[in-house]
Amino acid sequence: MGIKQRKLVLAGGYVLLGVAAAAILGFSRYVYPLYAQVRERVRSQEEALWKIQTILGRKETVEKEFSLLQKKFLADAQNVSEISTNILQEIKSKAGTAGLNVINIKPLSGPDESDTGAFDVKLETEGDLRGFGRFLYDLDNSPYLFSLKYTQINAQAQNEPLKVQMLLSVALAKG
Repeated sequence: MGIKQRKLVLAGGYVLLGVAAAAILGFSRYVYPLYAQVRERVRSQEEALWKIQTILGRKETVEKEFSLLQKKFLADAQNVSEISTNILQEIKSKAGTAGLNVINIKPLSGPDESDTGAFDVKLETEGDLRGFGRFLYDLDNSPYLFSLKYTQINAQAQNEPLKVQMLLSVALAKG
Protein backbone atom coordinates (compact mmCIF):
# COMPACT_ATOMS: atom_id res chain seq x y z
CA MET A 1 0.00 0.00 0.00
CA GLY A 2 1.33 3.36 -0.99
CA ILE A 3 1.54 6.57 0.98
CA LYS A 4 -1.41 8.06 -0.86
CA GLN A 5 -3.53 5.07 -0.06
CA ARG A 6 -2.51 5.20 3.62
CA LYS A 7 -3.33 8.91 3.78
CA LEU A 8 -6.65 8.19 2.12
CA VAL A 9 -7.43 5.39 4.60
CA LEU A 10 -6.30 7.61 7.48
CA ALA A 11 -8.45 10.49 6.21
CA GLY A 12 -11.39 8.08 5.84
CA GLY A 13 -10.81 6.95 9.43
CA TYR A 14 -10.84 10.57 10.62
CA VAL A 15 -14.04 11.20 8.68
CA LEU A 16 -15.58 8.06 10.14
CA LEU A 17 -14.47 9.11 13.62
CA GLY A 18 -15.91 12.59 13.07
CA VAL A 19 -19.22 11.17 11.83
CA ALA A 20 -19.36 8.82 14.84
CA ALA A 21 -18.62 11.71 17.23
CA ALA A 22 -21.29 13.86 15.54
CA ALA A 23 -23.78 11.00 15.77
CA ILE A 24 -23.07 10.48 19.48
CA LEU A 25 -23.27 14.22 20.17
CA GLY A 26 -26.51 14.52 18.15
CA PHE A 27 -28.01 11.52 19.94
CA SER A 28 -27.09 12.81 23.39
CA ARG A 29 -28.23 16.36 22.64
CA TYR A 30 -31.45 15.76 20.64
CA VAL A 31 -32.59 12.15 20.58
CA TYR A 32 -32.03 11.15 24.23
CA PRO A 33 -34.07 14.06 25.68
CA LEU A 34 -36.97 13.07 23.40
CA TYR A 35 -36.59 9.48 24.54
CA ALA A 36 -36.61 10.61 28.18
CA GLN A 37 -39.79 12.65 27.61
CA VAL A 38 -41.54 9.72 25.99
CA ARG A 39 -40.42 7.41 28.79
CA GLU A 40 -41.77 9.88 31.41
CA ARG A 41 -45.11 10.14 29.59
CA VAL A 42 -45.39 6.36 29.46
CA ARG A 43 -44.58 6.13 33.18
CA SER A 44 -47.18 8.77 34.11
CA GLN A 45 -49.82 7.10 31.94
CA GLU A 46 -49.05 3.72 33.51
CA GLU A 47 -49.48 5.34 36.93
CA ALA A 48 -52.81 6.85 35.85
CA LEU A 49 -53.97 3.47 34.53
CA TRP A 50 -52.97 1.84 37.83
CA LYS A 51 -55.06 4.43 39.74
CA ILE A 52 -58.04 3.83 37.46
CA GLN A 53 -57.67 0.08 37.90
CA THR A 54 -57.56 0.52 41.68
CA ILE A 55 -60.70 2.67 41.62
CA LEU A 56 -62.52 0.21 39.39
CA GLY A 57 -61.46 -2.58 41.74
CA ARG A 58 -63.19 -0.74 44.60
CA LYS A 59 -66.32 -0.08 42.54
CA GLU A 60 -68.30 -2.93 44.07
CA THR A 61 -67.39 -1.90 47.62
CA VAL A 62 -68.31 1.73 46.95
CA GLU A 63 -71.61 0.70 45.37
CA LYS A 64 -72.46 -1.45 48.42
CA GLU A 65 -71.65 1.41 50.82
CA PHE A 66 -73.66 3.84 48.70
CA SER A 67 -76.62 1.47 48.68
CA LEU A 68 -76.42 1.11 52.47
CA LEU A 69 -76.28 4.87 53.00
CA GLN A 70 -79.10 5.37 50.54
CA LYS A 71 -81.25 2.92 52.50
CA LYS A 72 -80.39 4.73 55.72
CA PHE A 73 -81.31 8.11 54.27
CA LEU A 74 -84.40 7.30 52.28
CA ALA A 75 -87.41 7.27 54.51
CA ASP A 76 -90.44 5.36 53.32
CA ALA A 77 -93.68 7.19 52.70
CA GLN A 78 -94.43 6.92 56.41
CA ASN A 79 -95.62 9.82 58.46
CA VAL A 80 -93.37 11.50 61.02
CA SER A 81 -94.87 9.79 64.07
CA GLU A 82 -94.40 6.32 62.52
CA ILE A 83 -90.78 7.10 61.71
CA SER A 84 -90.16 8.45 65.22
CA THR A 85 -91.77 5.38 66.78
CA ASN A 86 -89.71 3.03 64.61
CA ILE A 87 -86.50 4.86 65.51
CA LEU A 88 -87.27 4.75 69.25
CA GLN A 89 -88.03 1.03 68.97
CA GLU A 90 -84.76 0.52 67.07
CA ILE A 91 -82.79 2.31 69.80
CA LYS A 92 -84.52 0.34 72.55
CA SER A 93 -83.95 -2.95 70.71
CA LYS A 94 -80.24 -2.22 70.14
CA ALA A 95 -79.82 -1.23 73.80
CA GLY A 96 -81.49 -4.44 74.96
CA THR A 97 -79.32 -6.55 72.65
CA ALA A 98 -76.21 -4.85 74.05
CA GLY A 99 -77.29 -5.62 77.63
CA LEU A 100 -78.22 -2.07 78.58
CA ASN A 101 -81.27 -1.30 80.69
CA VAL A 102 -83.16 1.66 79.19
CA ILE A 103 -84.30 3.99 81.97
CA ASN A 104 -85.69 6.80 79.84
CA ILE A 105 -85.93 7.50 76.13
CA LYS A 106 -87.61 10.48 74.54
CA PRO A 107 -87.42 12.43 71.31
CA LEU A 108 -86.51 16.06 71.94
CA SER A 109 -88.05 17.30 68.71
CA GLY A 110 -89.57 16.06 65.47
CA PRO A 111 -87.63 16.00 62.22
CA ASP A 112 -86.44 19.49 61.29
CA GLU A 113 -87.00 21.19 57.97
CA SER A 114 -83.39 20.78 56.74
CA ASP A 115 -82.40 18.46 53.92
CA THR A 116 -81.60 15.64 56.34
CA GLY A 117 -84.71 15.89 58.51
CA ALA A 118 -82.55 15.29 61.60
CA PHE A 119 -84.00 15.08 65.08
CA ASP A 120 -82.57 14.39 68.53
CA VAL A 121 -83.31 11.62 71.02
CA LYS A 122 -82.31 11.72 74.69
CA LEU A 123 -81.48 8.31 76.14
CA GLU A 124 -80.67 7.25 79.72
CA THR A 125 -79.41 3.72 80.30
CA GLU A 126 -77.73 1.51 82.86
CA GLY A 127 -75.15 -1.14 82.07
CA ASP A 128 -71.48 -1.86 81.75
CA LEU A 129 -69.02 -0.04 79.51
CA ARG A 130 -68.69 -3.02 77.17
CA GLY A 131 -72.46 -3.01 76.59
CA PHE A 132 -72.32 0.70 75.84
CA GLY A 133 -69.63 0.09 73.21
CA ARG A 134 -71.64 -2.73 71.66
CA PHE A 135 -74.73 -0.51 71.60
CA LEU A 136 -72.88 2.20 69.65
CA TYR A 137 -71.50 -0.41 67.25
CA ASP A 138 -74.97 -1.88 66.68
CA LEU A 139 -76.44 1.59 66.06
CA ASP A 140 -73.97 2.03 63.23
CA ASN A 141 -75.42 -1.08 61.56
CA SER A 142 -79.04 -0.01 61.88
CA PRO A 143 -81.30 1.18 59.04
CA TYR A 144 -81.08 4.79 60.31
CA LEU A 145 -78.12 7.16 60.36
CA PHE A 146 -77.26 7.98 63.98
CA SER A 147 -74.67 10.34 65.40
CA LEU A 148 -73.72 10.76 69.03
CA LYS A 149 -73.88 14.41 70.08
CA TYR A 150 -73.35 14.10 73.83
CA THR A 151 -72.44 11.42 76.35
CA GLN A 152 -72.28 11.51 80.11
CA ILE A 153 -71.15 8.47 82.05
CA ASN A 154 -71.82 8.48 85.80
CA ALA A 155 -69.90 6.05 87.95
CA GLN A 156 -71.86 4.30 90.66
CA ALA A 157 -70.87 2.39 93.77
CA GLN A 158 -68.72 -0.68 93.23
CA ASN A 159 -70.59 -3.55 91.53
CA GLU A 160 -73.34 -1.13 90.43
CA PRO A 161 -73.99 -0.59 86.72
CA LEU A 162 -72.86 2.63 85.07
CA LYS A 163 -75.52 5.21 84.30
CA VAL A 164 -75.08 6.60 80.81
CA GLN A 165 -76.91 9.60 79.39
CA MET A 166 -76.55 10.40 75.72
CA LEU A 167 -78.01 12.63 73.08
CA LEU A 168 -78.39 10.92 69.72
CA SER A 169 -79.12 12.67 66.46
CA VAL A 170 -80.97 10.75 63.75
CA ALA A 171 -80.84 11.90 60.10
CA LEU A 172 -83.46 11.12 57.49
CA ALA A 173 -83.31 12.36 53.92
CA LYS A 174 -86.32 14.19 52.56
CA GLY A 175 -88.13 12.15 49.93
